[in-house]
Amino acid sequence: MTRQTSLFGAAEVRDGRSAEGAITVSDLNEAARGALEKRFGDLWVRGEVTNWTRSSVGHRYFSLRDQERDSSVACVFFRGDAWRLPADPEDGMEVFVHGRPTLYARQGRFQLRVRAIETAGEGLWRIAFERLRRKLAAEGMLDPERKRALPAFPRRVGVVTSRKGAALHDIITVLRRRAPWVEIVVRHCRVQGEGAAGEVRAALQRLTDWSTGGPDRKLDAIILSRGGGSVEDLWCFNEETAVRAVAASPVPVICAVGHEVDVTLCELVADLRAPTPSAAAELAVPDIRTVRASLDTAGRGLARGLRRLITRGSDRVEALAQRLPASAGHARDVARLRLDTMAAYLPAGMERALARSRTRLAGLAAALDALSPLETVARGYAVATDLEGRRLTRIDDFTPSQRFRLRVRGGQVAATTDTVERDAAKADAGESDA
Repeated sequence: MTRQTSLFGAAEVRDGRSAEGAITVSDLNEAARGALEKRFGDLWVRGEVTNWTRSSVGHRYFSLRDQERDSSVACVFFRGDAWRLPADPEDGMEVFVHGRPTLYARQGRFQLRVRAIETAGEGLWRIAFERLRRKLAAEGMLDPERKRALPAFPRRVGVVTSRKGAALHDIITVLRRRAPWVEIVVRHCRVQGEGAAGEVRAALQRLTDWSTGGPDRKLDAIILSRGGGSVEDLWCFNEETAVRAVAASPVPVICAVGHEVDVTLCELVADLRAPTPSAAAELAVPDIRTVRASLDTAGRGLARGLRRLITRGSDRVEALAQRLPASAGHARDVARLRLDTMAAYLPAGMERALARSRTRLAGLAAALDALSPLETVARGYAVATDLEGRRLTRIDDFTPSQRFRLRVRGGQVAATTDTVERDAAKADAGESDA
């Protein structure tokens, strides 16, 4: 029954029970739609999908068929609900449709307005996952050879996740505990819902663009993560937009989505997969306790090496000193004193002691070599020694018919003294050569 206003302003009641009270087609359709929706409400309907089509704006239209009774119902799946669908069902696939029976008032067509479509198990989700996985595999994007190694000691780590999620807190806590020297750069994005995959891609792009701004911005690794959830909650990490953004990142990516049993395509194309957000942070940086232990071990090894170096240097100084005249005793004592001083600095001040020891040892070696008789020979002079190898440096060291050797460049010459002649000036003064 409807109430309409006449041309004279009086209200007329139309109930359709007579020609005079006839109602319009629109009124009929609206009344039928209201009665249907009130009678049934939302319900689940089972059937086979046929004639699936997608409009340019994203709505889906199809029929749900009961093959046993040879009946069907038209269905409309509007874009606002249909975006959650991971993949279009194939014709003949049995599905469970959640929706409300209604009437399309303009055409008086009975239909089912669909809110959700499900299949047994994870049918549609698995179909979509495998379809894209095969496509990526054919392009070589899942090949192990594409995986890049992470730096052993990163200085700057990027994090892409939601600022509202627990994953960010877990990641930052682990990074600061294990590697307090690391700078953390966070880029926020939604990690579930319509458009989340595009936000993941945009956040990765913003982070890599920032990283190219100079050497003080260089990122060593990126962690892409979120906590656990249902297959639908995690689905944006299986969408091609996000997956290709991870694969294209110039910075190595560690991906941790959901729990250990959850596997997404973003994780498969990432350089490294972690079972949880906290585990991703652990894989990104070394533990400072391990670093300190390694440094201590390396320091002890370096100290032992330095001590061996100083011992060899001391032995060299001693050997050279034995071949020098008494006038070189002062240089020998200074060399020993300096080596002892350097040894006292170990292991503390190890790096400074190493630099000083190398410089001083080189200087001492050069000074001692300059005083060496071998250097004298190398400059074109000869050095006389007796048959036991003692150097003959004074006129009093020689007697007529004495046998001795001359060390010259390239070897030694056997010689015999014919006569001994003193310098006249020194002889008159009663002096001898020193």
